[in-house]
Amino acid sequence: MNDERRRRQLADFLRSRRLRLSPREAGLLVETSRRRTTGLRREEVASLSGISLPWYTALEQGRDIHVSEQVLESLVRTLRLSNDERNHLLVLANRFLPPQPKADDSVPTTLQQILDRMGTYPAYIIDKRWNVLAWNKISGTLCGDLSRAPELERNILWRVFEVEDSKSRIVNWEDVASTMVAHFRSRFAQYMNDSWYQELFDKLYDRSEEFRTLWDRQDVSGTMEGEQIISLPEAGLLTFHYHTFTISESSAFAMRVFTPLENLGTDEQLEALLK
Repeated sequence: MNDERRRRQLADFLRSRRLRLSPREAGLLVETSRRRTTGLRREEVASLSGISLPWYTALEQGRDIHVSEQVLESLVRTLRLSNDERNHLLVLANRFLPPQPKADDSVPTTLQQILDRMGTYPAYIIDKRWNVLAWNKISGTLCGDLSRAPELERNILWRVFEVEDSKSRIVNWEDVASTMVAHFRSRFAQYMNDSWYQELFDKLYDRSEEFRTLWDRQDVSGTMEGEQIISLPEAGLLTFHYHTFTISESSAFAMRVFTPLENLGTDEQLEALLK
């Protein structure tokens, strides 16, 4: 593609995405009745993206400037671009397209077989974004029918804060939530160029005062293990220690296994649930 034409298409694309996004959708509380601009103004995009107005203006004017990947990812988040739009933006900006994890990767049959053969040990498989992709029967009994849950409600962090049925089952909720947020902060730093992480963070930070409080503590953890106590009306209190293992066949997957603590009756309660 001719460089001048590419820059012009980049300018047109940015302008079109800016004008379709309302201030309210971008999280801005501004009076819109007297605005001439139908969407965001250039200065608002620049401010939300953490870049200077002259720099962003140069992009929309199709000028020959070098744009870093960091700036582009900031624009992706600000303009709420889809994955396809993000890829298009990177192509127009003449940037290398890094591989992105697929949100719809299917779990190999062999891994589902492992889950099914774990008996009374609840277990499920998550992807890099902590979305539950597969689970065994007892895990479904404890967590609810995940097959009917919307995509966002299959995210384990979202479930802990925003799915009341799941949240209310966890007796030691504050311990579990603080551990998860501390580890999420660690992963968020690793994947901050993934707009999906930013969107999940924004939603939780906006909706949940509990998440905001834990996040603002600045705690960081590299581990995903701990204890979880679950209360079920039909079984009483179930006490587990959970571990999360990376699956060697694909670094995109990890398996979380809940091991019943000994001498607390959890094993017997789980066996009764499976009958």
